[in-house]
Amino acid sequence: MRLALLAVSSFLLAACASQAPTDAKPKGVAQFANDARLGEEVDRICFASSISGFHDATDDTVVISKGPEDYLVEVYGNCFILDQAQQLAVDATTSCLTRGDHIIASDSIAGFHDDSGFGVQRCRVKSLHKWNRKAEAPAAAEESE
Repeated sequence: MRLALLAVSSFLLAACASQAPTDAKPKGVAQFANDARLGEEVDRICFASSISGFHDATDDTVVISKGPEDYLVEVYGNCFILDQAQQLAVDATTSCLTRGDHIIASDSIAGFHDDSGFGVQRCRVKSLHKWNRKAEAPAAAEESE
């Protein structure tokens, strides 16, 4: 009985080990590598008082608008509620957002205070890139060919 169990276990482990790894979806800025909207990296985004909007959020990137200009902000790891955020705030030591500063995401329209411990998350900024919203997105480019 033990020998049969050992043989089955060995077979299952060998099957798992021989399976080819799946191609993981790129994360962060890498997911926009062939996107014409992605511009050069910048070292800061300076705000007069606050951001004017945000859109196209994933769990590790968000496009922040400052007037007519857009910037892709990449955060470290996963900011689990970033893609569901209803509000976004900037937590920076100066009036400019730089690497190492934080963005605060809230999935509530009621504000950033949440007694449950869920719904608000601080996300540390990894990189900042210019974003050209007028450039053609990859899906639109493929459709026009």
